[in-house]
Parts: sequence; C-alpha cells; structure tokens
Amino acid sequence: MKIATRLIQSAIRVLSLFMLVLGFMFWSGRSLEMVPVHMRLGEILVSLLWILAAMGLRAGVKPGLVLGAMLYGVIVVAFGLRMGTLLPGRAHEAIRILHFLIGLGAIGLAESIGVRIRRRLLT
Repeated sequence: MKIATRLIQSAIRVLSLFMLVLGFMFWSGRSLEMVPVHMRLGEILVSLLWILAAMGLRAGVKPGLVLGAMLYGVIVVAFGLRMGTLLPGRAHEAIRILHFLIGLGAIGLAESIGVRIRRRLLT
C-alpha cells in the first residue's frame, strides 16, 4: 500500500502542475481550446483523491478526514462543471479565484491523506 500511495501522490502532483499551468494560461486568455483537457485532468485528479481516501480508510486514517475528502471531491467536480455559468461578466473573476482555491484544497487534502497513510503504515 505504501508504494501505491507514493505513486498516486506523485500522479496527483504531476496532474496538479499541469492543471495549474493550464489554469494560468486560461487566466491570461490563452489556450482556451484546452479547457476540456483541464476538465478531464480535474476529473482524474478527483478520482485519484477518492482512491487515496479509500486507501486511507483501509490504512486507519481518521474517517472524518477520509469522508471529508470524498465529499470535497464531489464539490470540486460540481463547482468545476458549473463555474462557467456563475457570476458572468467582471464578477466572474471571483469565481476563478474560488476555483483556484478549491483546486488547491483538493491537492492539499491528497497530500494530507497520503502523509497520514504512510505514517500509519510505519507504526
């Protein structure tokens, strides 16, 4: 389980980097044709978060954190799919910032669960 945890965390880190680069490109008005790729990568990232959460549950990570991560993944996907319709016009910038912060939260949760899994496996 330790190797699988490291592999999934590494995949999340690589995906996160690609998604951040794409997101900043979109923010600057470039490469908007890549939005569907960004969306699919987000779905993959959330799927990996859910797998990591399930592994955490099996490894004995606190159920509240694991279930919170699973629920947070649903929020990430729902918000990402709906963000284009929220607050159109200049106010949409707030939605973009919120989207960025929600994505960082998903990355942080994956890191937190991964660390806890590895810690539990050492004891």
